[in-house]
Amino acid sequence: MKKIFTVVMAVAFAFSVAGFAVAAEKAAAPAAEKSATAAEKSAVSAEKSATSAEKSATEAKKSAKKAKSHELTGTIEALDAAAGTFTVKGKKGNVDLKAGEKVKLDSFKVGDKVVVKHADGTASSVKAAKSKKTTTKTETKTETKTTTKTETAPAPAAAPAAAPAPAPVKK
Repeated sequence: MKKIFTVVMAVAFAFSVAGFAVAAEKAAAPAAEKSATAAEKSAVSAEKSATSAEKSATEAKKSAKKAKSHELTGTIEALDAAAGTFTVKGKKGNVDLKAGEKVKLDSFKVGDKVVVKHADGTASSVKAAKSKKTTTKTETKTETKTTTKTETAPAPAAAPAAAPAPAPVKK
């Protein structure tokens, strides 16, 4: 039985080696044709990658120009309308800004509460902040309505009076 197994394994090994040899011969013949085609494909892919690199570089420049915009709410601490510069004190501290092309600082003064949209130290918009008094009035109205509803609710029933303590029994 061992001899039969050994013979079968030897034949299987011989066929596998022969199969690799035939495959190598077939691959060698059209390899010259394939290498020419591969060279053309690599040249085309190189052109495509160069074009895509140019596009990505252009997009990177555009995104670099458009810095991320931030919104800041605070109080104007310093203002120079002639020079177009101002300082806003927000929650995280003071921010020195330069007014953008469309921003007009003439209507603002030191102490005004403002909402500023800015990027890279240049303000793109400056608007007066809404006062909190309006919000307070709204909350007061809401509280009045709530109070009215609370007053119309029935009062809880009074607790029953405690029963008198029993008298001691004499013997």
